[in-house]
Amino acid sequence: MRGNWPPQKDVKKMRPGENELNCAFWRTLSQLSALSTFYNIMLKGLPHGTMGHVLETEAVGEQLYKDGTLGTLLTDSKKVDEYYEMMKQQKEQLFKKMTDDAKGALDATAIVCAHGILDASVYMYLQAFSLASPESFRIYTGKKQVTLSNVESKSYEHLHAEKIREFMEGTVEKNSLIYKLDKLHEVAQPKNTQMNPDHKYDRERLVQFDKARHDIVHGNDWSSRSIDFTTEFFYWNLLNFYLLRVVAEKTGLKLSTKGSRKYFA
Repeated sequence: MRGNWPPQKDVKKMRPGENELNCAFWRTLSQLSALSTFYNIMLKGLPHGTMGHVLETEAVGEQLYKDGTLGTLLTDSKKVDEYYEMMKQQKEQLFKKMTDDAKGALDATAIVCAHGILDASVYMYLQAFSLASPESFRIYTGKKQVTLSNVESKSYEHLHAEKIREFMEGTVEKNSLIYKLDKLHEVAQPKNTQMNPDHKYDRERLVQFDKARHDIVHGNDWSSRSIDFTTEFFYWNLLNFYLLRVVAEKTGLKLSTKGSRKYFA
């Protein structure tokens, strides 16, 4: 994400970084809301869909029993009736297992999607910060080398902006969600990490979220139960409000009152 969304027609009316700040907040709010809607619709339809799958499986077993195929597959064909009755009795257990597996897969899918939303969000908050307070990024750009020709032809502000952009696009964007969050806290140094009366910024909690996403994608564990979407969704929304406050308090950038219409798309 390079700050080119949404269209830039009103940027001249904003301070440097304000467009990115508004985009980060409203877009994250919008995308998390859409993800929650998708998740809840899928969750409510889960029992019906799973039962349909169980019935389809049962119908296959019924056909195999009636045409005699099931009996030929058993080591003791005389026990085919006993085995068939046992299969029918296990329907509820099969339903529960399929439902649990489907819920795990749904959680895993939602975790991967939420991670992508928040990763892009933190990057844009950092981008907003770099535009509003470029000197805060001297800790990352101060030792970068420049050529004499560049020094002769460009101002300090121009050179510094180039080095910040190289750092953001070449290093920050390619790194993990936790790396981005750490960098934002390094430049902002927030004194208050309390999100609301019951929750505060918890790096370890987000490390586990980052790890869960990694295990799902790279370990192909699409029935992950390490994180429950329902319990974590509220925290992810709080994180968006918290990051907005961290950047706004340090830079003086403001949230647009028209943002819900301009960016909530």
